Amino acid sequence: MNKRSLFFCCIGLALLVLGGVSSAANGSVVVDRVVAVVNDDIITMSDLQREVQKQRETRDERLVLEDMIDRKLQMAEARKTGMDVTDKELDEAVNDVMRRNGMDRLQFERAVEKEGMTFDQYRSELREQMTMSRLINKYVRTGLSLDEKEMRTYYEKNLQLYAMPEEVRVRHLVVTVPAKATAAQAAAARDRAAELLDQLKKGGDFIALIRQHSGGPTASLDGDTGFLRREHLLPEIEDAVRGLKPGEYAGPVKSADGYHLVRLEETRTPVQPFEKVREEIARTLGEQKLENTYRAWLQTLRTESHIENRL
Repeated sequence: MNKRSLFFCCIGLALLVLGGVSSAANGSVVVDRVVAVVNDDIITMSDLQREVQKQRETRDERLVLEDMIDRKLQMAEARKTGMDVTDKELDEAVNDVMRRNGMDRLQFERAVEKEGMTFDQYRSELREQMTMSRLINKYVRTGLSLDEKEMRTYYEKNLQLYAMPEEVRVRHLVVTVPAKATAAQAAAARDRAAELLDQLKKGGDFIALIRQHSGGPTASLDGDTGFLRREHLLPEIEDAVRGLKPGEYAGPVKSADGYHLVRLEETRTPVQPFEKVREEIARTLGEQKLENTYRAWLQTLRTESHIENRL
């Protein structure tokens, strides 16, 4: 047996002899055990179970244990490189948290206890977070950069992510009906619209007919509405053109103004310009690079370390 194996064997024996065995409330005996060895450190089943209870995203013991192993590796790296947080720095950080929350020591301890941990456990977790932040800033964030070409390439490959709602452009002719029209007047307007639709089906010039017969507010624009989101069209017209292809007609369509003959001109899905989404892309790519670099760095730590997962 080599020295390392002997060391880990002794640790396991010490756990069993020096508190690895405890009595549960019902009188049964619970035996703690080592579930992972990370260099010269260990993780016990009780450590793992406490961590699982704190997790909100996952209760999978194997995933939680892998995360604990990663944290052990990072804390060991901090100690090795002299980047661990001192007691003085930790005290200052805790005092700053209390000050920002307007609490004295007793109030803060009570608040921490309500979250299910002791004050010492809070300090330990805060130390770990501060230490990991230092490590990530030095080994992961340093050197990360993005250039314009990289961001534009991402933009061009992912245009669908920046698409805006579909817009349609229609042209319509309106045979108006007076506000207080009689039934006969309304029927005459409907019949007139139907006659004009027949002319269109026989090859009539839609724009010429609009100029001659349309009474709508867009008549001076040859009936062109311009590009609009579907929800900005009159509901009756939006319903009428929903199944049309460009160049096809619908009508007569009744609205409060009268009877419409409608032609779908174009549809388009506009995309937000690059400059408008530049910062969003920078954040997305930055997060991706940070994650990839962090994972690569963790893998390096794992490769250079002795790890035993016994779960």
